[in-house]
Amino acid sequence: MLLQVKLLRVYKSTKSPLIGANHSIRIDVRVLAATNKNLAEEVAAGRFREDLFYRLHVISIVLPPLRERQEDLPLLMQHFLGHSL
Repeated sequence: MLLQVKLLRVYKSTKSPLIGANHSIRIDVRVLAATNKNLAEEVAAGRFREDLFYRLHVISIVLPPLRERQEDLPLLMQHFLGHSL
């Protein structure tokens, strides 16, 4: 939760202090996040901050696990085996 507070603070601010300096610089933050957890359930359980969830939840892309996409295996194997030779 402490890291979530820090991430939210950086995400909300437009300036950030430089380490070891006495002035701040202007920042423009974009966040791309990935997880294997259902964050809506984590918010309901109190393990993820609701305000951070709504700031991150702008566009959601759900990618099913590979075990549910068996047809992708041959293409992935061909790609990775081709790079290892």
